[in-house]
Amino acid sequence: MENLLDAALYTRSTLMIVPLIIFCFLPVWQDIKSTPQRLLLKVLTAFAAMEMIMYFLYLLLPPVTADTVNEYLCIFVFFYLYQKEIALKRSHLWFVFMTACLIGSFGFLFYTLTNIVLHPASVIEDPVWSDVLLLEIAFESLLVLILAWPARKYLGWLVHHFQEEAVWNVIWLIPFGFMIFASVFIPYDNSVMHTGRFLKVYGITILVLSALLLFIYVLFYKIAYSIVENQKMIRKTASLEIQAQQYHRLQTYMQETSRLRHDFRYQLTVLAGMLKKKQYKELEQYLDQYIVSVSDAPVRYCSSYAVNAILNHYASMCRELGIRADLNIRLQESFAVEDSDFCILLGNLLENAIDGCKSVPEDKRSLILKIGQTAEHVIALQISNPYEGLLNKNEGRLFSSKHEGEGQGLKSVQLIVEKYDGFFDIRCEDQIFEVKVLLNF
Repeated sequence: MENLLDAALYTRSTLMIVPLIIFCFLPVWQDIKSTPQRLLLKVLTAFAAMEMIMYFLYLLLPPVTADTVNEYLCIFVFFYLYQKEIALKRSHLWFVFMTACLIGSFGFLFYTLTNIVLHPASVIEDPVWSDVLLLEIAFESLLVLILAWPARKYLGWLVHHFQEEAVWNVIWLIPFGFMIFASVFIPYDNSVMHTGRFLKVYGITILVLSALLLFIYVLFYKIAYSIVENQKMIRKTASLEIQAQQYHRLQTYMQETSRLRHDFRYQLTVLAGMLKKKQYKELEQYLDQYIVSVSDAPVRYCSSYAVNAILNHYASMCRELGIRADLNIRLQESFAVEDSDFCILLGNLLENAIDGCKSVPEDKRSLILKIGQTAEHVIALQISNPYEGLLNKNEGRLFSSKHEGEGQGLKSVQLIVEKYDGFFDIRCEDQIFEVKVLLNF
């Protein structure tokens, strides 16, 4: 009977994870798949099930061993259920989850410090004291309340806008490392901490680590924000350069058409003279030369000047390279996709398609682009082109043939697709490279 009571006393310590569960959902509230009522039911069910499992573990194992097993069991089980409920990348959610564990580690250190002060004769195997547990839960709740707004604004921004997966794959080690440190930074016997300056040094160490971790998080946000803004600037600059090139083409076209209008009367006189003299062969040659000398007028594909500039720019490149381009564009007069995003997406896809066409003989060069709105807030895009040779592909990712590393063009496309909660698919069959994109706005 005594063992059953002790196991229950140890199990109640897991109540300290309740504020941490709330914190996990603060930065990603808009990405939760379930309704609030359904989510609450799932959380309560999972929590009750874990309480039962941990109770039996405390019943069967020594307290210290059970503490360790339960800690890591909670982490992996709750994270598995957590990432199932949130529509975000697992690496981003893992960092949020580890940040919640970091707050829990501070709560645990606060519990240890309070326990040393209120129960100086206690040892590590003793069950959790009720007064200290309540203080720990209050402390964690206060921390979550203080950090709620920064978590929503800054941590939420990070997981939604910062897309450098190489960073996300390692940054979680910082809160995880501190969590490991906190789990071992506890005295076996509280009475030892009242000897000399141990208690004072213990408290100062916790404060210094707190300040250091706060500095690291702020620094991470500032660096990530600078990277994202720099990437936006690069994309906008690329889009503006393409528009500038198209504007130059339009200016040239206007100058040429002005000259043609000036010479048009003379051309009519020459044509009329040939017709009167019945010089039909010369007339046909003259007309052929005249048609070639006239520049192609820009085409209006949609209501966006920027998108028209991009499409006309690459259509002109296709003509110069002998690529047969079939551009089928059916867009409504207004759509909510930002011009800069749509132009970057189109520019990268068309650039890749033209590069692929360059690798085949001129008589086989062709490019097909189809864009349409399948619903009021959905844009579907499909582009295909022939290619020769082997694609530099590894683990489902395409790598650039121009430089080392992953192709930046398709990576930019993927980032834009993710921004609009869309779909991105690449297929390579029978020497035809095909990309399909779906954007939701």
